[in-house]
Amino acid sequence: MENRIGFGRRLGAYLLDFVFIAGLAFILSNLMNDFFQNFVDVSEEEYEQVSKMYGNFTDIMLTMTVSASMVSFLYNLIEGFTGYTLGKFILGIQVGNQDGTIASQNQLMIRFGIKNIGTIIGLIGIAISIKWIGTVGSFLGFVIVIGCFFVLSENKLAFQDMLAKTAVFRKNELKPGNLAD
Repeated sequence: MENRIGFGRRLGAYLLDFVFIAGLAFILSNLMNDFFQNFVDVSEEEYEQVSKMYGNFTDIMLTMTVSASMVSFLYNLIEGFTGYTLGKFILGIQVGNQDGTIASQNQLMIRFGIKNIGTIIGLIGIAISIKWIGTVGSFLGFVIVIGCFFVLSENKLAFQDMLAKTAVFRKNELKPGNLAD
């Protein structure tokens, strides 16, 4: 447990990832603005509500929201395959088993699914145009955000780590394990 990474370094990796995701989403939304405007199905009333908040930036905000969700999902999927995002890689940390061995692909994908459940369900809601599914996704995403603060406890495990039986370590401290799981 003493080798597990706590809140500070994980927050640093998250902030780096946020910058990368925001940059990629901005680029994508500019490249595919016309496509996203046709893809995002909002009612006239919803569009006017958003327009009151964002004025001339309404179309930009709508396309940015969709592109950020898609980029975030795909970007974080890297962690499901490798055990780290670009932010974690830069800071030299990686997801492993709770015992300090390298996690199996199964565990990494389970952790990814739990950690990104809000985005996954939100994207499903957008794809099938059912608004309440997005609300459920937002609620579950909020639960995961609160669960990230569990890292402040003695065992340094976030909610997704507890459920997937993983933990975050310095990459060079992970030991080979049984990857057959």
